[in-house]
Amino acid sequence: MRNNGLLRSAADTIRRYDMLRPGERVLVALSGGADSVSLLLVLQALGYEVRAFHLNHCLRGAESDRDEAFCRALCAERGVPLHVGRCDIAALSQGKAVEETARRERYRLLERAAEGDKVATAHTADDNLETVLFHLVRGSGAKGVSGIPPVRGAVIRPLLFAERREIEAFLRENGQDYVTDSSNLSDDYTRNRLRHSVLPVLRGINEQAAQAALRLGEQLRQDEACLGGQAERCLQIALRADGAYLTAPFLACHPAVQGRALREAARRAGMPMRDLAQTHIEALERLLSSADPSARLDLPHGFTARREYEAFRIAPRARGVQPEALPLTVPFDGLWTDRTRVKLRKLEKSEVFYKTVNTFCADCGTIDFASLCVRARQTGDRLRLTEKGGSRTLKKLMIDRKIPAAERDALAVIADRSGVIAVQDIGMDLSRRPGNGARLEIKIERN
Repeated sequence: MRNNGLLRSAADTIRRYDMLRPGERVLVALSGGADSVSLLLVLQALGYEVRAFHLNHCLRGAESDRDEAFCRALCAERGVPLHVGRCDIAALSQGKAVEETARRERYRLLERAAEGDKVATAHTADDNLETVLFHLVRGSGAKGVSGIPPVRGAVIRPLLFAERREIEAFLRENGQDYVTDSSNLSDDYTRNRLRHSVLPVLRGINEQAAQAALRLGEQLRQDEACLGGQAERCLQIALRADGAYLTAPFLACHPAVQGRALREAARRAGMPMRDLAQTHIEALERLLSSADPSARLDLPHGFTARREYEAFRIAPRARGVQPEALPLTVPFDGLWTDRTRVKLRKLEKSEVFYKTVNTFCADCGTIDFASLCVRARQTGDRLRLTEKGGSRTLKKLMIDRKIPAAERDALAVIADRSGVIAVQDIGMDLSRRPGNGARLEIKIERN
C-alpha cells in the first residue's frame, strides 16, 4: 500500500496511546467519507482484524442510500464484515438539534454493534481543530477547549494526528474512491463555517495550526487530570452520610479545583450537564460563601442548590407541597410520608419508658384524641421545652437547631385542637408531660 506516512502516523498513535494489541479485532465507524475509508484501509494494512459499522441516518434521501451502497460494496471488495443500521434521525430528534441526535444515536448503535470490541472513529487533526474552535467560541472551559481525546473508553482515534490533506493524498495514491456528504458543503452548520472560513485563515498564519491545537489539548488534559484528582479529594472530604456536602472543604480549595468539584457534585446529583454553564458555577461559588445559611439557587433542568447551614445540597427542585394531615388513633403504626413512620401506644401502668430523641411520653389526660393527628408545621405553631423559657415558635426553634429550611415542612408535628404535642427532632411541649395518669408513647421514625 502506497503512502507509508499515514500508516506510520496511525501505528505511532496506536502504540503511544495503547489503543490496540497486535492483530486485535476492531470495529470501524464507516460513513463512506474520505476519513473513514482511509481508517478502514490503514487498520487492515496494519494487520488488525477489521469489522465495520455504517449508520444510514435517512437524512439525505437517495444520497444516504448511495452512501450505504458504497460501504456495502467497499466491505465486500475488501472482505470486511459489515453491519448496517438505519435510523430516522429527523423523526427521532423531535425538533431538537439534528446533529446532536445523530451523534448520540450513532455512538449508541456503535457500542451495541461492537460486542465488546474497540470502536475506531476517523477523527483527524482537522476535526480536532474545528472542535477546539467550536468550544472556544461557545465559552467552554478547559475540558472543551482540549478538543478530541485520542482514547475515550472503548473508542479510539488512530488518525487523530493526521491532517485531511494527508488523508486525501493517501486515497489518491492508492486509487481509492469515497463518497462526499453534500451537507458538508453547506455553511448552515457552525462546524462547516469554521472549516470553510476560519481554518484557511489560521493555516495562513501558521501552517501547523492543527498540530498546535493537538499539543494544546495534550497539555490541557494533563492539567485537567491533576485538577480533577484534587476535586475528587475535595468531594470525598466534604460528603456527608446524608448526601449533602460540607462547605468548608470547598472554600479551602483553589478556585480552579472548587469549580470542578462543584460541577462534579452537580453531575453526581443526577443533573444533565449540557446546560450547566460557567455562570451557574460562579453562582454556586457565591452560594457557598453566602451569609444566608438557607440560601438557595435554581439550576437548569429543575434542579436546585441550597445551603443547609455549614453544608449545601444539589437536588431536584421540591414541589413545595406540604404533606397532608393524617388523623391518628390509638394504637397506631403507619406511614405519614414515605420517609416518616408514626407509632402510638398506651403504656401499661408499671411499664418503664425509655426516652430517645424522637420517642416521647405524654399524659393522656392532656390530649384530645378526637382531633389527634400528625401534620406539617403551621403558622403560629409554638412549643415550650423548658421550665425557664416561655413558648417559642417552631420556626425559631428549627433555626436554632440548624434544621435546613427545605426540610422543615417534612418534620412530623403531633398535635390536637389545643396545639402542638411533640415535634420530630425538636421535642415535646412541657404542658403534655406525664403525671400520675395514663401515658401515651409517641415514636417518630425515619424510613
